[in-house]
Amino acid sequence: MASLPPHLLMPIFVLTCGYYFIPLFCLIPSNAHSLRHAFSILASSILYISLFQLGDFLEILAMISVVYIVTLTFRNKPWMPVLVFVYAMTHFCYRLFILQVVSLVHEEHIDPATPMMIMVIRLTSFAWSVYDGSLESEQVIPVLLPKVVTEFPTLLEFLGFAMFFVTFITGPALDFNDYRDFIRRQGAFSSIPSRSLPTLKVVVAGVFFSGVYIVLMDKFTYGFCATPEFLREYTFWQRIAYMQIAGFTARTKYYAVFKLSEGACNLIGIGYTGGGNTWTRAQGVIITSVEFAENFKQLFAAWNMKTALWLRNCVYLRMVKPGQKPGALVTWTTFMVSALWHGFHPGYYLTFGMGGAFPVLARSARKYLRPLFLKPSKLARLKAGYDFLGWLFTWLSLNCIVAPFVVWYLPESLAAWSAVGYYSIILWMVGYSFLELLGGGRWIQKTVWKWAAIEKHRTVTVTKEKLK
Repeated sequence: MASLPPHLLMPIFVLTCGYYFIPLFCLIPSNAHSLRHAFSILASSILYISLFQLGDFLEILAMISVVYIVTLTFRNKPWMPVLVFVYAMTHFCYRLFILQVVSLVHEEHIDPATPMMIMVIRLTSFAWSVYDGSLESEQVIPVLLPKVVTEFPTLLEFLGFAMFFVTFITGPALDFNDYRDFIRRQGAFSSIPSRSLPTLKVVVAGVFFSGVYIVLMDKFTYGFCATPEFLREYTFWQRIAYMQIAGFTARTKYYAVFKLSEGACNLIGIGYTGGGNTWTRAQGVIITSVEFAENFKQLFAAWNMKTALWLRNCVYLRMVKPGQKPGALVTWTTFMVSALWHGFHPGYYLTFGMGGAFPVLARSARKYLRPLFLKPSKLARLKAGYDFLGWLFTWLSLNCIVAPFVVWYLPESLAAWSAVGYYSIILWMVGYSFLELLGGGRWIQKTVWKWAAIEKHRTVTVTKEKLK
């Protein structure tokens, strides 16, 4: 540890702090529900106050209390979850404004915004689940039925959920019903198999990617992509290659965070999904699915999965009326909410703005191009090549559009993009213009589909493997 850069010591402690209290928690009898709630509250309080200021702790406690009172009082009102969402996001954005704009806190500084980010997900998801629990089952969006809360929790149980010590500081944000079932040892948690191997696997992955990040973090950075030296020292194609490695390096840090957080959940048992020996409840990322995604739909389904579920359940699905399909506006609004949840740095909005654009292009490609490479098309034998090009396009685009997210500021973001010729934006503009604006997609349907012996009314679906 002594050989590590000093600014990494605190993040390592924060990522592993949830592990320290687990042996003590496991000594509490499984039927002592109130004692387990109280232990979580006490452990989280100790961890939080040891890392941050007492005032920060009182602020997040007040936030929890306000949401509890509002959901308890207005649980049957359709505007209640919207009010909670607006309040939680407004409160959090105020905190982010102080940290990012007023105080100019840098990335290596550990600040109280991270626990509050997780708390926003936790509290807004709870509010929607409570409201859904007041509806008839046929009125609830089917995919959200397992999340509905029909038995309102006591204050002690709610505080135990909101301050569950394993996930309180770094996440992931789990659903209230997951926490309740875990504490009561019911449902999937009535019998939890051995935790050793599931914990070891993700902890080893977390440690491995921590090591990869430590080795590469000073050699391949997005920050360097925004400097004049980057332009002078590398050719255009070398700059593109460098940006790919810088993108991978940046992701390894998040892989370490996701896996170490997941490991704590597996160690205590709440990561268990049920159905044999499946441990994916606390999974935040599927690394292979991110690195080898053939399109942005697969990529987003495998990256920051708990946040993606929150955006889907509390934003995306709530803007779509029953019987309607979500359009581009719904997609972009969801991405902008995600950007706001991260903060006020202009780079966030550049990244998430482009992140909202690429799924629109991917949807057009699935509609017009993908059927050409599925049976009974004459080109079905070339599907492997189509999948490879899809992966290459996705990977190259991802590593470019993510640069502003890391460098934060507008001049640096544009400088990094300019150094590689804005290639991801140009690729998107060419692809979308051809398929949609210039009618290329309809021409492909009318001409190429006919030649390839594809029926125009054919419905293309994504395989189960890709949905996973």
